[in-house]
Amino acid sequence: MTMLVEALVQAVTSQVVSAIAQEAQFAFKFKDELEQMKTWLGTMECLVVDADKKLMKQRRDQETVKKYLSKLREVIYEADNALTDYLIREEEQKKKRFFTCLLPLDPVFPHEMGKRLTKINSEIKDVHDNLVRYLSATAAARDNASDYMSQQINSSRRQFIGSQDFCLHKTYGLDGDIKKLTGWILDGNKKEPVAMNYIGIVGMGGLGKTTLAQKLYQEISHHFEKTMWVCVSRNSSERFILKNLLEKVNENTSSLDSGQMLRRLINVLEGKSYLIVLDDVWPYEKNPDWLKDLCSMLPTSAGKSSWIIITTRNEGVAKSMVLRNTQIHYPKTLNNGDSWDLFSESAFRKNNGKCPDDEFKLDSEHILKKCGGLPLAIKTLGSLLSQKVDSPTEWKETSEKFHALTKGEQTVAVIDSLRLSYDELPHTSLKQCLLCVSIYPEDFEIDAEQLIHWWIGEGIVRENHLTTAIELGYKYLAELVNRSLLEVVDRRWYDGKVYKCKIHDMVREVIIKIAGDEAFCIFNDQGKLMQKDKQNMPRWLGISEDMDDDKKELEDNPKLRTFFLMSNPPSNIGKYFRSLESLRVLDLSYSKVVKDSSTTSPVTCLEDLFRTNVEDLFSYISSLKRLACLNLSGTQIKEVPSSIQKLLNLQILVLNKCIKLDKIHPSIKCLKRLIVLDVGDCPIGCLPKGLGNLCLLQELTGFKVTQGCALRELSELKELRVLRIVLSADTEISQDEMGILSSLSNLKVLTIDAEECKEQETSGKLDGLEMPPNLRELYVKNYHSNRMPNWFHPNVLSGLQYLSVENCRIKKLTSDQSTWKHVEGLCLKLLNYQEDGENLRKIMPALRYMEIRHCSKFKNLPREVVEQGVWRKQN
Repeated sequence: MTMLVEALVQAVTSQVVSAIAQEAQFAFKFKDELEQMKTWLGTMECLVVDADKKLMKQRRDQETVKKYLSKLREVIYEADNALTDYLIREEEQKKKRFFTCLLPLDPVFPHEMGKRLTKINSEIKDVHDNLVRYLSATAAARDNASDYMSQQINSSRRQFIGSQDFCLHKTYGLDGDIKKLTGWILDGNKKEPVAMNYIGIVGMGGLGKTTLAQKLYQEISHHFEKTMWVCVSRNSSERFILKNLLEKVNENTSSLDSGQMLRRLINVLEGKSYLIVLDDVWPYEKNPDWLKDLCSMLPTSAGKSSWIIITTRNEGVAKSMVLRNTQIHYPKTLNNGDSWDLFSESAFRKNNGKCPDDEFKLDSEHILKKCGGLPLAIKTLGSLLSQKVDSPTEWKETSEKFHALTKGEQTVAVIDSLRLSYDELPHTSLKQCLLCVSIYPEDFEIDAEQLIHWWIGEGIVRENHLTTAIELGYKYLAELVNRSLLEVVDRRWYDGKVYKCKIHDMVREVIIKIAGDEAFCIFNDQGKLMQKDKQNMPRWLGISEDMDDDKKELEDNPKLRTFFLMSNPPSNIGKYFRSLESLRVLDLSYSKVVKDSSTTSPVTCLEDLFRTNVEDLFSYISSLKRLACLNLSGTQIKEVPSSIQKLLNLQILVLNKCIKLDKIHPSIKCLKRLIVLDVGDCPIGCLPKGLGNLCLLQELTGFKVTQGCALRELSELKELRVLRIVLSADTEISQDEMGILSSLSNLKVLTIDAEECKEQETSGKLDGLEMPPNLRELYVKNYHSNRMPNWFHPNVLSGLQYLSVENCRIKKLTSDQSTWKHVEGLCLKLLNYQEDGENLRKIMPALRYMEIRHCSKFKNLPREVVEQGVWRKQN
């Protein structure tokens, strides 16, 4: 809890600092209170960190500190609400500024806000004083016990993580992996020996990476003159690793410092072939490149191959070893057959691994599905159930309570292994990002963009002076994937950008426990989301078919900050919105309400959902004054009315694929905090004039260039990073608009879709456009011209890294053989002209990803493209 409270403190401190820095009437009136809050928050941040370091691992201490931190968390959330209300108030005052000389001053708001801030500061001080007294009173006892418990925990962890039993029992599902890795090593040695080679075995905790490495070690160790295996673990120092490497070759390391040990290791390996396995490598914060540096200093011998193999949960660790001669293997989870065999060995050991009755097998399938092919979980839970094998009834009852099983002492190894990956996340914001995933039902495919929008709306991810919040969100998501905590369902392979992801059921068991402890969500004994329990109300809630609560009405919950609707909605849901005064994220995009019984496709109709008209619908929504993210994509709303202007804290508005949306009220330009506006795939004719008022906008999707919505509307949007424009039948681009895009110096992604513009003459009007100077990605769709625009040339698009051309009438991609030096990714679809694949790679020498589909006249394509449509350059 301490780490996540620390994150809340940091986030609110950032808001306070921002408020003080603003030249606003509010900040001036309450400067003393804000300065005091800033001081107290800074003090509390240090104290929370101190409490985390000194907290004794005994229940009485945990519960006492937890009580104080829970109180602090509530105060911090109230501070967040107060500061958000201030921002909203400031925006309201700006709207009325023109009439300030005519309107009387409102004395109520300043008075009430002053009282709120004073009370918040007083409550923070109380928590601080109580926590200081408690920690001081128990300091001596806690320090002694902490040292003892730390030793015990590290000892047990080393024993578990570093266990190296080379007398392996029968293994399951590893034959293919062993064959592949053995081929890499032995075949490589026979053909053209390379002096130094590297293999990374990457996967989540409990996947069997160590077992695989041990089996491989048995198979190939006799091919090398020296072999060494070191269990690295997460707290191992460079000295520890060097010491253990030398001891594996019977070298005395007493009285040697790190430099001397390294020199001795080099001498021992000089002129020899060797195999080194570093098991369970974690990122090393003090020196992130320590592994690469160590490997680079080890000796090589002509005509002899040496290999370094590491196992790790972190893909980044494996990739950082070296740039050349590195191969990475990702072991897969066990298939159904191997899962059953491993489970049977553990669960039915009294019967020599044979299932005594088909009834046991049927009841065990539920367990195996939850284990998701994770060997450690299968073996552990199989062993647990083996104690019930004499009672079919007890077996059945136990197997159906998977969530309860994971709380038992017998599963400590599994949960600790997975919890370790969570604990090792480098900062608290990343931990909160992962906990958000707990709201989704089991096996749910999570849309990455939706998840990142949630993180931003919740305030977990915030922009800094170098990176936007959206860019940072994708970095966080990639980090969670690299650490094997999320699984990729769909991604863009040229740069690894994740589009969809999911979470392993066993990892979900870990994070729903943490999310429950932190009072973000509430789960029952089966691990299903609940609306409330007797004592708590959640801050995140997702209404889904997986929920335990059968009630059809949404509970009043003034603490709720995030609400997702992922199934049929509760009855008359709209009337409850006014009670959700803390709500930051509202997402109705997953809701499914079948409006027409004659069709089988689920359709969301918000007017039916709220049993009201669209004005009343937005009346409900606009009462959520603190709302930061609103997603109504895929719904059947017909218009966005003027009441949208009340959402002055709104930062993200997603209306994608609202197939009946034909009107957005001009008052949308009042939403000055908006950073994302998505009206893609909507029939709306044009966006309202005055978009330039949205000066913070970073992503704009679905901008139709028409006579009523000209390109000049974009001229003031200097913060735009992503722009997706649509050419319509009446597109007009005047001469003075040709340079508009070139003025958007921050624009990195541009999509031009001419689907609604069938005339070549209109398409040709793009020739005079001047392109953004820092464009990185370009998407051209449905372009009805025989050639690409004049600006499509490497001299103009000098920084382009990714190019996608789809369903165009062009007769040639490039007009000459000019070289595109930086293009790394290429996607071509539905093109009906002749092209040479070898020529493409010649004019794009940096190309490492190529996707070509439905281009029947292309020739000399790599075999992978012909067979699967995708080619990736091998490292």
